[in-house]
Amino acid sequence: MFAMYSHYSAGQPVELPRVDMPPVQQEGVASWYGNGAWHGDMTANGEHFNPEEFTCAHRSLPFDTMVLVVDKATDRRVWCRVNDRGPYGARLPDGSWGLRFSSAEAGNWRGILDLSEGAARALGTHEIGLQQVELRYWPPDATSGFNLAAIVRPLR
Repeated sequence: MFAMYSHYSAGQPVELPRVDMPPVQQEGVASWYGNGAWHGDMTANGEHFNPEEFTCAHRSLPFDTMVLVVDKATDRRVWCRVNDRGPYGARLPDGSWGLRFSSAEAGNWRGILDLSEGAARALGTHEIGLQQVELRYWPPDATSGFNLAAIVRPLR
């Protein structure tokens, strides 16, 4: 339970219902895409890509799933809506991923999420490019009962 006081109250605490965070569903590397090259192109769900909107590409989550992306290094977070598919790579016969996505030490990384440029900027990973993140969301068949406004906090 949270207690909240207001300047116009009589000093009595106002109780807010407990806010449940979605569980951590995935951890891995996130990248960002859309430096203007794909602006206006069609995304996998049929809308036009806008790099400034808080959207992302995921291989399998249903379109319009709201995902809380948490930067594991800084604890900064941003909500994104899944509207595209990716990140992509070539899976080799032995099950490994064979495309080199960056010059990072990890070499052939298998990312779990591609963020729009606007979302990456808000998360603070725009300059870094690749970042270890955790994804929090409720499975499509779950009812969350959460209030988005209550769990968003200011960026550091």
